[in-house]
Amino acid sequence: MKLKTRKDLAWRRIAGEIFIVDAAGSRMHELNGAAALVWEGLAAGRHEAAIAAALAEEYEVAAPDAAADTAEFIGQLFNSGLIVDAEK
Repeated sequence: MKLKTRKDLAWRRIAGEIFIVDAAGSRMHELNGAAALVWEGLAAGRHEAAIAAALAEEYEVAAPDAAADTAEFIGQLFNSGLIVDAEK
């Protein structure tokens, strides 16, 4: 499944973190550096494997660990409704 960020969300990078405003849900989310890297990758239309590779390189972690962490966080974003299936 190809995923994308919801179009109705406002977000901005400030001091290495990303702040996401979900006006419809009256919520704000704050993402740290690693999570911000994943979010920006999804927003740019990158595939999960490419995002995980970038995470491994940026934070000097083993590729399998980066892949597992990326998949887990993407699952959390999906379950919270911040990202959606791009094909729907």
